[in-house]
Amino acid sequence: MLSAWALGLAATSFGQNCPSILQCPTTLQTICDPSENDSTLWNEMPYTWSPLLQTADLFEGIVDLHLKAIACPGAGEITVSYRILLDLDSDFLSETVISSNNVPAPGIVMTNNALNPDFSGGDTLWFDKRQIPLASKFRFTLETYTSNDSLHAYVRWNTLDNPNQFLIPRFPEGQHGIVWTITQDGVSRNCQYSFKVTDCASPTLICVNNITDDIGPDRLFPVTTSQLIDFVADNVTETHNLKISMRKAGTGTGFPTVGGNPVTALDLECADLGTQTLEIWAKDQHGNNSSCNVTVTLSDSVFICTALPKVCARPYWDSTQVIEQVETIMTWQNMQGDLQTYLLPESAEGCNNIDTFPGFPFFIEQLKLDDPLNGVTTLDLLLISKHILSLEALDAPWKIIAADANGSGSVTTNDVVQLRRLILGIFNALPGNTSWRFFTDNCIFPANPFEVNNCSTFYGFDPLPFWAYPGEIRFYGLKTGDVNNSAMTNSAQLQSAEARSVTTLQLPDITLQEGEMIDIPLRMEQAGNWQGFQCSLPFDATKMELTDARAGEQLNSQEFAFTQPEAGMLRVSWFDVAPQVLLPQDNLFHLRFKALAPVRLKDVLALPMGTGLHTFHSEIYSSENDIRQLQFEFKVPEKTDAGAQVYQPQPNPFTAGTSIPLRLEKQEQVRISVGNFEGKTLYSNTLDLPEGAHLLEIPATAFAENGIYSWQVRIGSKLYQGKLVRL
Repeated sequence: MLSAWALGLAATSFGQNCPSILQCPTTLQTICDPSENDSTLWNEMPYTWSPLLQTADLFEGIVDLHLKAIACPGAGEITVSYRILLDLDSDFLSETVISSNNVPAPGIVMTNNALNPDFSGGDTLWFDKRQIPLASKFRFTLETYTSNDSLHAYVRWNTLDNPNQFLIPRFPEGQHGIVWTITQDGVSRNCQYSFKVTDCASPTLICVNNITDDIGPDRLFPVTTSQLIDFVADNVTETHNLKISMRKAGTGTGFPTVGGNPVTALDLECADLGTQTLEIWAKDQHGNNSSCNVTVTLSDSVFICTALPKVCARPYWDSTQVIEQVETIMTWQNMQGDLQTYLLPESAEGCNNIDTFPGFPFFIEQLKLDDPLNGVTTLDLLLISKHILSLEALDAPWKIIAADANGSGSVTTNDVVQLRRLILGIFNALPGNTSWRFFTDNCIFPANPFEVNNCSTFYGFDPLPFWAYPGEIRFYGLKTGDVNNSAMTNSAQLQSAEARSVTTLQLPDITLQEGEMIDIPLRMEQAGNWQGFQCSLPFDATKMELTDARAGEQLNSQEFAFTQPEAGMLRVSWFDVAPQVLLPQDNLFHLRFKALAPVRLKDVLALPMGTGLHTFHSEIYSSENDIRQLQFEFKVPEKTDAGAQVYQPQPNPFTAGTSIPLRLEKQEQVRISVGNFEGKTLYSNTLDLPEGAHLLEIPATAFAENGIYSWQVRIGSKLYQGKLVRL
């Protein structure tokens, strides 16, 4: 913000430690202004202008600019001065300079003087346009006092009428700067920093009282933001420039938009009968938000919306979803005491309709036994193991129930063993447990869900008219073994699932002769810090025989497991609670095959698999629990040079920080630096690293803005370098 021509810095003696300036800020100082705008201050075309608000009337905030300095004992008088550099039109150029050595007359500052010698001349800008005598208008001044060997200096306003009454000045919106200078016996010290005045006050928003009404004959109840607001105003933004929006509570966060536009009207429908909370939002031109709530209670006194009651199963982690293909069973006893059972039909939305109403008390429960592998992966084994070892507790009671794979009423390593057998295809179902478990919606688990509680797995009803039953009778379901909410509950959810990022495993593109026995390494193409993976490798069992599989050299082999659940199918699972750094060309695992005929490896290994709703996924897990798809690529093996290996930064381009992977053959001192293309070093770090794989992290703070940068890594006498692109 402060340019070299604006500073005019005096020569500084570095041979002394005094006079000295204490606590000079080194970063931009942001002043948060909640006050009302005063149109008589900092409002004069064409010198003042806010591009955001499209007005010459700049809002202003109280800014206390001050300095503390220590004088040299026994030396001469110490003096202090300041220069304030103002950008009054937000064009990122400081065109206005106020000097304490030549303060302007009351009510004015001299603008467009930044390039003038000694900042003289310029145009007259009336920053104080109050209709009062000139002697009562504000003017800039310098207030100082000394205490022992300390000098205190302040930028202040006073008036000719009251020259000894000092006020903290109000500076206009925008980013400005100040240069303080202290001098004693010809030695000068400087303190320079930028400060920004910004609006931080949220709009004042008051909602109307709660609304109670009947739904309309068209099965709709329209509401608008204007109906729901009693009062709204802002300290800076004009009311007509405020953005107003609304949403149903619990359907999003932050200021509501649809297609980038505020939502000013909503239609409540039959599904919203009862009590709905609406959030009303106001946002000013500086992005400050405020909100209030209105409760709308909708009735259906003439049964416009009445329909058959439905029974829905919804997952604990997302109540907007419906679990499809759930068996909903109604049971009751007839007059003779015989038990009657009825399976409710599934509706188009995946729930089950109650379409029969016995004249006896009845019970409803739910059951789902299919697809036990849905949502169960090696990442679940890792998370459950961390819970067992007290490294990272499962953060919801229902997840603890889901982790109890064997239904024993506790979570132990035996549950991990049973789930791993399911993942590897040794089991087709979990012994002693069901694929899903369901509880009524009033169930509240204690912190330890295995304690005695009143959670029920069924509902009981007395005979009533069909319209008197709840519109939705809700169960909540959890998928046994799934503790990270990854189970697919319906086909629509599967279709909308986002594509995952990909990590590639490289296999050698080689040809084998009949009878040849070979160890095949599966190598990482990208560097990463990994804590687990699972994969499925189909192969042609008529041409190859798998004899062994083992973990890569960098992995802890204790939790490495593999099976052949069927001919021509290999499943592998590994995890470790302590993540492991793997670099490009590191082996993830090895396979030992015997060729039963002459084959090219890529023609008989990692064959395409069929797809299904919950197909076993080949995936790998980062130390942050990020799930990435594993894909296989055949590549002609290359020889690698001995010594240190430095790989390309990843990610690159990037939006935050990045990292540079490397491997050291011995302990080395490594220096990493980042610079711009003007030759200025922006970040550097020197590390003593042991032999092995490392990820050199470059923090986001190393990059002030988007653009192209250079990186260098020096290891001994070798220099590695390249380009970085921040988006």
